[in-house]
Amino acid sequence: MSQVTIYTRDFCGFSVAAKNLLDQKGVPYEEINATGNAALRAEMNERTGGNTFPQVIINGQPTGGCTELFALEESGDLDRMLRDELEAADADG
Repeated sequence: MSQVTIYTRDFCGFSVAAKNLLDQKGVPYEEINATGNAALRAEMNERTGGNTFPQVIINGQPTGGCTELFALEESGDLDRMLRDELEAADADG
C-alpha cells in the first residue's frame, strides 16, 4: 500500500479539500497537524520544500499542496503514483 503523509493545519480549506480527495479515493494517510507548532512546520518545510498548507508526500516524494494534488488527480498521475507503489510492493513480497 502506498504511504501518504499530509501536513495540515486547522481552519485550512485547502487541507480539508486535499484530505477529502484522499478519503474519496480510499487512500489511507498519515495526517500531521502542524497548527501552531513551529517544529512541525520546520519539519514540513525540510521534507517538502513547501511552506504553505497542506503539503502532501506520496511514497517519500513531495507532491506539493492541494492544487498540485488535484492536478495529479485530473491528469491520472495520482492513481499511477499510488498504483506503481502498490505493484512494487507486490513484486517484493
